[in-house]
Amino acid sequence: MRQPTVAIVGSGFSGITAAVQLKKKLGIVAQIFEGTKDIGGTWNYNTYPGCACDIPSHLYSFSFELNPNWSKKYSPQKEIHEYMQGVARKHGVYEHTQFETKVIRASWIEERKQWELELHQPTVHKDNQIKYFDFVFGCIGGLRVPNVPKQFDAFEGKIIHSAYWDNAYDFNNKTVAVVGSGTSAIQIVPNLAPIVKHLYSFQRTPAWVGPRNQYEFPNFIKYIFAYVPFVMLLYRSFLFYIRDFNFGAWGNANSKRAKFVKDSIRMHMTHVLKSHNRPDLIEKLIPDFPVGCKRIGISDDYVQSLCAENVTVNTSTISKIQGRTITTADGAETEVDVLCLATGFDVDGFLGELQVNGRNGVNLNKLWDDNTAKTYKTLTVHGFPNYFPLLGPGSALGHNSVVTIIESQIDFCIEMMSYMIKNQITCLDPTEKAQENFSSDLQGRFKNTVWRGGCKSWYINKHGDIQTLWPSTVTSFIRMLQNTNYEENYIKN
Repeated sequence: MRQPTVAIVGSGFSGITAAVQLKKKLGIVAQIFEGTKDIGGTWNYNTYPGCACDIPSHLYSFSFELNPNWSKKYSPQKEIHEYMQGVARKHGVYEHTQFETKVIRASWIEERKQWELELHQPTVHKDNQIKYFDFVFGCIGGLRVPNVPKQFDAFEGKIIHSAYWDNAYDFNNKTVAVVGSGTSAIQIVPNLAPIVKHLYSFQRTPAWVGPRNQYEFPNFIKYIFAYVPFVMLLYRSFLFYIRDFNFGAWGNANSKRAKFVKDSIRMHMTHVLKSHNRPDLIEKLIPDFPVGCKRIGISDDYVQSLCAENVTVNTSTISKIQGRTITTADGAETEVDVLCLATGFDVDGFLGELQVNGRNGVNLNKLWDDNTAKTYKTLTVHGFPNYFPLLGPGSALGHNSVVTIIESQIDFCIEMMSYMIKNQITCLDPTEKAQENFSSDLQGRFKNTVWRGGCKSWYINKHGDIQTLWPSTVTSFIRMLQNTNYEENYIKN
């Protein structure tokens, strides 16, 4: 059997990991297609002020390229992006990446037993190009397509979305509205509040915000990590297992651990608000739903910033936009110069702008829009052979590092490909029964978790299901991907 050809769509953590491990373990040099001008995914195009990771850098990094030189516990966007660039250069990823190339369609051609990719390369070719591959790794990522609610199209002032920040814009002495209370808003507000004339924070749903407790690594620690890498590995393991151990606070909303976490963060937020003479904000800013129902924020200055004299918090729903005036359900009218949308991403789509067509022309985008997305083991889809949706349905996290999830998913894909090469199998996709059993079991495990705690969050899709998250520990996720029965659960060709 000839060596299979592989296309990787996207060059974030998933794409880089796939490229490195395919070459290292199978000797396959994959072709990577990236729609932007550089690798990095989320960490390439998210450049808003204060953009940083909320998972410690020594854990939010490749296990095969540990970095002893992280400057802080939680590194900023620029440092993470430079780290990814360095790894990509070291492993020759750049040489096999076509930049400014969007894969707009992937169609399974049954006669060829291959995927037909339609490429849009405006800087190189006038017409779209067609290429064929045996396997496709969909490394698009969930945080890819900005969510811009239609009602904001009517705003006549400056509009900036957190995913496409205008770093050249001068905010000094401007009246600014920041819409949203998720992790990007929690990072943006403290950076804008000191320089703007007035900042209005529009929050549909408040967020639990715990202390970040940021610190810089002293040089002697970096030295130890560099020359005694086992110490760095132990530190990484500690960060991982402490998070997995604490999953009980998420897995059972009524547990003592969950109650302890909720009481602790409530006390912290109450203390901050009272010490800044803003007890009036307690009711507005402290949620009543379980901690983790909506992604937790961590910050040492967000709640403090909302207490500033030039900041106003509005928790009433935005009902109308006219000109530069925002009208909320409580009747308040607010005129602003700039509208900053920290409204997140379209995470339900999973496929971004890529249209995926499987056997018999079935469109995966429509399938996952009309129904809750279903997979087998989060990585294979019935009717879509040899297609791996990395970090897709059922694999995001609310408590630990998704990089570990990504690496375990890539291991699964490579193991499956090895099995296929060894047994001269051209294509594999899961049986409908295996997919149904896995997906129904996954949904059932969300019962009594914090994600069913009654809040409005991007975790829940329009069908009322939680199709984004893995409902347990990362350790259990890794275990789930092991020992796959290809004979019973897959269709071979």
